[in-house]
Amino acid sequence: MMWLLVVCASFCELGFTVFMKLSDGFKNKKYTVMTFLTVFLGIFLLSNATKVLPLGVAYAVWTGLGSLFAVLFGIIFFKESRDAKKLFFICLVIAGVIGLRLCS
Repeated sequence: MMWLLVVCASFCELGFTVFMKLSDGFKNKKYTVMTFLTVFLGIFLLSNATKVLPLGVAYAVWTGLGSLFAVLFGIIFFKESRDAKKLFFICLVIAGVIGLRLCS
């Protein structure tokens, strides 16, 4: 159950980064509000998960999955580069997240 909270918190991290980009430097009020709501929700979910899970592992999985989701979202919706090096290193992030999950 707590790992599900970490995954949900990671999706909030995706929302945070996407809304931050769309806020245009916090000029667009709607996306600025959404930025803060998703960051607070993500931290709330993570803080509840860390009541049971080890802090370092939960945080690493949260940021790792958030980074993965943001890179994939950027590639798919913002037409960002699909450079082979970028994809290789995001695969290393995935391997690290899986490894941390298996170790904990």
